[in-house]
Amino acid sequence: MKLFSIDESSLQAGDHIYSFRNAHIYSHHGIYVGENRVIHFTRTGGNNDDDDDDDDHIKKIKKSSNYRCEDCGYNPKKRIGVVKSCLDCFHKGHRLFRFEYGVSSKKFLLSRRTGTCSTGSCIYSLDEVVRRATDMLNSVEGFGDYILLENNCETFAVFCKTGKRVSLQAFSMKNKGVIAFKDFTSQSFSLKNTARTMFNLAVRQKFDTLRYDIRVHQQDYDGDDR
Repeated sequence: MKLFSIDESSLQAGDHIYSFRNAHIYSHHGIYVGENRVIHFTRTGGNNDDDDDDDDHIKKIKKSSNYRCEDCGYNPKKRIGVVKSCLDCFHKGHRLFRFEYGVSSKKFLLSRRTGTCSTGSCIYSLDEVVRRATDMLNSVEGFGDYILLENNCETFAVFCKTGKRVSLQAFSMKNKGVIAFKDFTSQSFSLKNTARTMFNLAVRQKFDTLRYDIRVHQQDYDGDDR
């Protein structure tokens, strides 16, 4: 499934949006709340190093801990959890995409990247999604501590839409590690075995992620998994 970027003018308040970072290694997610603003979950504690993909001019500006966006006042150097920023600060000049919900299993498997769609359905209206994101922005607890493979920006956006704490990017990354470790430690090294492992990483993990996504959204889920 080819990914099509969206025009900012087509956004609706309550949309789950994302943009890729660092040569498409991962994507950053948030909830569009209208008026050119996005609520998203950033790293907590210390300085924010999520600017490796900025151009040199922007990097020089952001070296100052006092930097603030002239439009929204967002300071990307501070890690403060749930934040509200303008679209420019959110996507950093990268293309913008809308996360898809309620896709078929076939469409999920054909998607080029994990963390771009889900078989789960939104259970909240767009207005309610905005309210949920805003409540966490304004609360002391926010969305808890940022944990890369457990509680991240995708987890936040999906939670606002479905009430489920899940990150398909995180699951896929962990699952690839499990597959690679199992394959490389259970068989002798050869080109054939290496090719088999690469196939498993490319194909089997996609089916594993689909099964995980279906299970999470169709059954009660307590947040514990690989």
